[in-house]
Amino acid sequence: YVKALKAIWRNWELGEKLDFRGEHYTFTLMTPNFVPESEGFAPVPVTIAAVGPHTLKLAGEVCDGMRLHPFCTRAYLEAVAMERIDSGLTLSSTKRENFQITGGGFIATGETDEEVDKAVEWVRYRVAFYGSTPSYWPVFEHHGYGDLGRKLNKMTKEGLWNKIAMEIPDEVLYLFAAVGRYDELYNSVKERYGGCIDMVYASTSTDVRPQIPSEVLQDIKRIDSPFQGFKSFW
Repeated sequence: YVKALKAIWRNWELGEKLDFRGEHYTFTLMTPNFVPESEGFAPVPVTIAAVGPHTLKLAGEVCDGMRLHPFCTRAYLEAVAMERIDSGLTLSSTKRENFQITGGGFIATGETDEEVDKAVEWVRYRVAFYGSTPSYWPVFEHHGYGDLGRKLNKMTKEGLWNKIAMEIPDEVLYLFAAVGRYDELYNSVKERYGGCIDMVYASTSTDVRPQIPSEVLQDIKRIDSPFQGFKSFW
């Protein structure tokens, strides 16, 4: 599907004959009435969400970036996920500096310690919630917490949803999140994501929405990132 999209866009922008014949999709007709005027645009970047080994490789092979699930640790990304992404990138013409990796963890922050504590407890529940799902257990297993995932799963089947967060100790929670007040956030984000993730969400909650000062955001933007920009040529 991604290759089909790109073939259609090349037809629109470069005037190449549309002749895409894939395993699942075939596009060979583009009537002039449906072709927008070429504006000299760069290729539209395509990113996909990826969790398992096949989608991680697929992202590297045919996409311009990927969006990791927040249930991810730096160690798991570096030791497991990046190996799969790199295996896909070797099959494509895209270099790592043109491939954007987004997500892969949480941020728990606020102006005061009390606000941070509230955000931490929200993250603690999310780690427990996701950790109860078998498809996410490889992340726990990588850190030796496989039994924790199985315990959480058993608790959810027993309806103990209001107690699962209590099973997540701080040492586990901190594997998944950068934690700190606004004045501490730069160092926390740099330690947790620097040189590894290109972009991270300030929050994945509609209820916990930090108002991070613009100067802090500008500092965070200056943290080293492998990503330099999407490809500007077809």
